[in-house]
Amino acid sequence: MSTGLVILAAGAGRRMGGIAKCLIEFQGRSLIARLLQQLQDLHEVPNEQRVIVLGHHAAQIQAHLAQLPTPSVPRCVLNPQPQEDTASSLRVGLAALPPGLQQVVVLLADQPLIDAHDVRAALQAYAQRAPGIQVQVPQVQGQPGHPVILDAAVCAQLLGPDAPPLRQWRAEHPQAVRLWDVNNPHYTFDLDTPQDLQALEAAAPLSVRRL
Repeated sequence: MSTGLVILAAGAGRRMGGIAKCLIEFQGRSLIARLLQQLQDLHEVPNEQRVIVLGHHAAQIQAHLAQLPTPSVPRCVLNPQPQEDTASSLRVGLAALPPGLQQVVVLLADQPLIDAHDVRAALQAYAQRAPGIQVQVPQVQGQPGHPVILDAAVCAQLLGPDAPPLRQWRAEHPQAVRLWDVNNPHYTFDLDTPQDLQALEAAAPLSVRRL
């Protein structure tokens, strides 16, 4: 099944002090460099079917990406009006993908623990979904996370005229959404606040610093 991948990296990072969160270093690499390296093992999603959506801090992130091995870096697209809500960035990312994809995986650039195994497990679970399920959201102890997986029809609806945000679409189509219960904290751990960073530092001492 043809699969696209959208990495959302357009946020302002206001709750983290206004920094580009994906440039925080974890275990010797920036979060975005680590994620891209992990995703290199996801051979079922070719690099031409991946995009990174930038907005706030775009120039700084692009300069950092330019230092990484070229084959690991997907095409970057710019959200000219980034918001704290990821809805507009998701639309930009979906619009930038090649046509004809059957499903799209949506990741956050500030997830420090996600690896290719986690994404592949989510894809395998999605492949075994019940009929009528169009969206899968991993859920760990009741907390939703990423990657979210969307089918082609949902992607088209999110790009259409007067398209709703994904959150609204999910609320209006609960029967088409699978909350995939899984015991893997990788899916729900991202860096939004200094407290999140402290939690990561406590789990991996001396491994985190800000670029």
